[in-house]
Amino acid sequence: MDTINLRHKIRRANILEHQSGLLAAQLQLKAPLLHRAIKITGGNTITVLLDFVVHYTEHVAEFVDVLSTIGVNANCCEYTEAVVNSCISAFDQAPSLLSGENELASLMAQAYIAHRVIEEVNEHFSQQCNEPLIPMDMTRSNLIIHQLIGEPLANQLDLVAQNIAEQLERDYLRLDSGIFDQNASREIAWGIEVTHWPCLTDTLAVDLLLGQGSNNASCIH
Repeated sequence: MDTINLRHKIRRANILEHQSGLLAAQLQLKAPLLHRAIKITGGNTITVLLDFVVHYTEHVAEFVDVLSTIGVNANCCEYTEAVVNSCISAFDQAPSLLSGENELASLMAQAYIAHRVIEEVNEHFSQQCNEPLIPMDMTRSNLIIHQLIGEPLANQLDLVAQNIAEQLERDYLRLDSGIFDQNASREIAWGIEVTHWPCLTDTLAVDLLLGQGSNNASCIH
């Protein structure tokens, strides 16, 4: 699936959601249970959360297109394309544990897998090279989506993402493989101006106030 098809799938799911209100009904039940560190900055809570979900899902397509460009510009396509393919493959076929989910809820969960893979890959690079592979940080948004998906499903999706990331690391990102260049992450991170790519610096209407309001705000799973 390329990003054109993915964008079409997201638009269709959004239209179906407006007609059915299935995910909105789920969020209506979950909203009172969300951690108090998650703040809605304005507007109707459910509308804001739905917009956040759609934007979060669309972000995968935007990010994949940008990452492909970065790979070409920084001469590191062997790394970036592996991550791109893993992100897109998360949408090719819904995991069996998403059986029965409505379309937008399923896409939210698949986007969560893709974003968590990116997070795991960045952590792997940072540990080995003191630089992320990709100059972005979706940790806060991932924590919010984890809450919206709810447990135990979100924890199961974390395992799916972790397995994909570990496979990536074995096949493409091992320092002793002869493929991985320790200078690649620095070249990627510094080879572009991050502000040129809005999807790398985006801020959404839902925020996570880590460390505020609760002694446990930094751990909301």
